[in-house]
Amino acid sequence: MKRSIISLSIIATCIMVSSFLSGFKTIPTASTLNSLTKDRAGSVTIVGLGNPLLTQGSTYYGTVTATGAFQASGFFEMPTEVHGMALHCTFLLTFPKGTITIRMNCNMQTFNGVWKILDGTGAYRNLKGGGSLIMPNDNDEILNGTVRGM
Repeated sequence: MKRSIISLSIIATCIMVSSFLSGFKTIPTASTLNSLTKDRAGSVTIVGLGNPLLTQGSTYYGTVTATGAFQASGFFEMPTEVHGMALHCTFLLTFPKGTITIRMNCNMQTFNGVWKILDGTGAYRNLKGGGSLIMPNDNDEILNGTVRGM
């Protein structure tokens, strides 16, 4: 009789402890937090200021600054192709933590367009995103949009 009372009390205690512990929330691990961050989209603004003195034919060069979802400053190279009234550009951004390659398509009458990230290296290797852009003049680009994968 003593054995069955002890066994029942041990089982009851285990059930109570299990119920009690299941009420606690688990703390995400670092890898879980990183995957959550990579899945979230964040707003970004990328401003390229071209230097007319460095322009070589249809390739522009200048400085670039990104704010919002990530903060970075560096340099850009932008080869361009004209197709009718459309301007197709490859915006190659070089930052201290890596590079980003962006494809831009613009309307040469409205000076507006769209952009999409094609590739990234270093800290930007998983970066995805895109958005809209404006060309306020012949040398500068202002890109607004969302990115994820940082």
